[in-house]
Amino acid sequence: MKKTLYIIAVVLGLGFNANAQEVETISLRIPEFARPLVENWTKEYRQANPTVNFEFIKGKAEAARVIELTTDEDAVSFARYAILPVTTADSEAARLTSHRLNARKLRSLFFVNEEDEEEDLPAAQQKIHIYTGNSQLSASRIYASYLHRNVADYKGRKISGDDAFLTTAISRDPLGVTVNYLSNIFNLESRQPESTLSILPLDLDKHGHQVLESANLDDIILLLEQHNYDEIPVGNIGFAYNHADMAMNDFVNWVLTAGIKDLHCYGMLSLSQNELTAQMQRIASRDLAQK
Repeated sequence: MKKTLYIIAVVLGLGFNANAQEVETISLRIPEFARPLVENWTKEYRQANPTVNFEFIKGKAEAARVIELTTDEDAVSFARYAILPVTTADSEAARLTSHRLNARKLRSLFFVNEEDEEEDLPAAQQKIHIYTGNSQLSASRIYASYLHRNVADYKGRKISGDDAFLTTAISRDPLGVTVNYLSNIFNLESRQPESTLSILPLDLDKHGHQVLESANLDDIILLLEQHNYDEIPVGNIGFAYNHADMAMNDFVNWVLTAGIKDLHCYGMLSLSQNELTAQMQRIASRDLAQK
């Protein structure tokens, strides 16, 4: 009888423990250029927090608890992105864009000129085909905004789907040019541009020109963390989510304290220590947690 009661108690105890360890599922809506980084984070986080499960969702798919990557100012920033113009290596477009391009020339190359703006694009470069993306976080949208233009002002052809398709499109067109995030341009293992790609030369200072010409990802990241250039969009990316949800809050806090060590590996720029501290203070604030 005592043995039977002991077994029942053990089983009930295991049942209560199972309930206490119930797995929580957090959905993540992450564009492809940042997905490898976030996937790595979720694997690391689950090793220490096995009761939290993550699922990646796409588009406008609905979920009860969602963390979304965004460039919105209200997001909790964890890194900075950078965008560069590229073409196919050894292509006709590469030959036609071999001279350094400043911000004005980039506007002329990528966008339909405004009525009050003088045409300064060489006739030969007018043959170039511009490829742009149309997703909400496409590098093309950010690039247009950075150069004070609208997405509708782009010349050329829009490609549906992820920005990775832009590099595929220009690889098939000897006159193709596009813009993309560092993580889509570079091979993250070799730290060099993907074999089919070449960065357009930009009108930077001597050091900046040398770094860009060497096309080493780590050197470019370091350069853009220390210097600002009118020709290269750099901005914050972060997570938008319900800050009252402690499981999501804990994950984002882990990203800001432990996950940031991986940023350079995946083609992202680090925030300054002051910016990072400010973001951690935002998470800890009561006002933010109530939103």
